[in-house]
Amino acid sequence: MYDLAVYDAVLVTPRGRRHAHLYRADGRIAGISAERQPARQTVDAAGLCLLPGAVDGHVHFQDPGDTTREDFISGTTAAAVGGVMTVIEHTHSHTVRDPAFLREKREHLRGRALIDFGLAAHAWPDQLSQTRALWEAGVTFFKVFTCTTHGVPGFDAAHLLRLFREVAEYDGLCLVHCEDESITAENERELRAAGRDDPAVIVEWRSREAELTAANTMGLLARLTGVRAIAAHVSYPAAIDVLARERALGARLALETCPQYLYLEEQEIHTHGAFRKFTPPARVRSRAEADEMWRRVAQGAITHVSTDHAPATRGQKTDGSIWECHFGLPGVETTLSLLLDGAQAGHLSLERVVELVAETPARLYGLYPWKGSLQAGADADLVLVDPTAARTLADEQVVSKAGWTPYHGRRIHGRPVMTFSRGRLVAPDGRPHGEPGWGQFLPGPAARLSRLEHER
Repeated sequence: MYDLAVYDAVLVTPRGRRHAHLYRADGRIAGISAERQPARQTVDAAGLCLLPGAVDGHVHFQDPGDTTREDFISGTTAAAVGGVMTVIEHTHSHTVRDPAFLREKREHLRGRALIDFGLAAHAWPDQLSQTRALWEAGVTFFKVFTCTTHGVPGFDAAHLLRLFREVAEYDGLCLVHCEDESITAENERELRAAGRDDPAVIVEWRSREAELTAANTMGLLARLTGVRAIAAHVSYPAAIDVLARERALGARLALETCPQYLYLEEQEIHTHGAFRKFTPPARVRSRAEADEMWRRVAQGAITHVSTDHAPATRGQKTDGSIWECHFGLPGVETTLSLLLDGAQAGHLSLERVVELVAETPARLYGLYPWKGSLQAGADADLVLVDPTAARTLADEQVVSKAGWTPYHGRRIHGRPVMTFSRGRLVAPDGRPHGEPGWGQFLPGPAARLSRLEHER
C-alpha cells in the first residue's frame, strides 16, 4: 500500500497539465494514475493544482553567523510555507572558502533544516586554488562578486577570467553578482563627498550602468572560457539583452531574476528607505518597464527565478544611516505566490511558473530529475496550490525572522495550501508543521558522482 495518495489534482509540468492521482512510497513518487488506489494517508485535492516543489538556488540564512537575521530553522521553515522544497544556501558573514569549513558547516547544520538543502562557496580573488577541492567536496556553485559587497571582495576582469578558466576545467558552476566595482566605488565617493545620506543614494550608487557594464564583461568572459555561469538577480531589460546576446553567441549562461524586479518600483526607495535597500535595487519606473520584464520572464530570456532571500529585522534595517544598515529583503516564502499572481494576471502560464521555479533550477544545480519534477521516482516534493485564491500579503503572516515583507498590503491571487518534503507534510495552509531535522544535505554534482563511483 502507498504511504500517501493525492487524489483529483491537476498536475502541472512545463509540458502541460494532467488530471490524475499521485502516489508516494518511501519518500518518492511511486506512481501517477487515472484510477484511485488505496493509501495510508489521503489528500482530497479537487480544485487544486499540484506542482513540484520549488528549488530556490539563492538564499542567505546567516547560519552560522548573525542568526538574529535568520537561521536554518527559521529560513527552511519559511521556505516550506512558501512552497520551496529545496534551497541552495550561502551566507556572506561566515563564508565557505575551503573544504574544512564546508565540513564544519555541514556538521553545524545537522538537524537544523525542515527541507532539503545544498551549500555554495564563495570565490575569493586570492584563493582560486581552493575551488577545485571545494567542488569535489560537494559545493553546488561558487558565488562571485564583481564589486566588494557585504565585506566580500569583488573580482576585476583579470581575476574573473582566471576564475572562469579554472572552474571551466572541471565543469563547475558560478553564480555571479554583476555590478562594476570601479563605477560603484566612484558613485559612492561622489555621493559621500556631496554629503548625501538620503535613501535615493542606493539607486545612484548601485546604478544601472554598473550592472550593465559588469554583465557585459561577465557574459563575454563566460563565452570565451566556456564556463557554466548564472547571472544573479538580473534587474532590468537592457542587462538581460546584453547577456542574451552572449548566450546566442554560445555562452553557457543562465539568467536569474527575482520578484522584486517585477513588482517593486524604483521610486519606493523615497518612501520606504532602508526597507528597499537591496542590490541591484528596484528598477521599475513605469508600467511599461514592468511589462517588459514580465515578457522576458514569460518568453525565455530569463531562465529561472530565485529570491535572493537576505532578511534583516526592522530594528536592523533602521540601525544607522542608509549607508550603514543591512542590504537585502526577505522573500523565500512569497516568491511562488507572486509568480502564481503573475500567472493569474496573464503575464505567464502556470506551466512556465513550474519551469522557472522548479525544473530549470533543478537542472542547473544538478538535482534533476530527483528535484523539480513530478516523474515517478522523483522525490515527493509536492506543492498543492489554489491558483485563484485571493489574499493580502501582510507582515503578520511572515515566518522568517525578518518579520516583514516588502509586499505588505499587496492583494494577490494564488497560494500554496499544502506542501510536502519527500512526502512528509511540512506546511498545511500556510502554517509550518513538523520539527527541523527532516531536511537532508544535498552534495553538489561532483561529490555525488564520486560517491556513486565509490559505491560501485
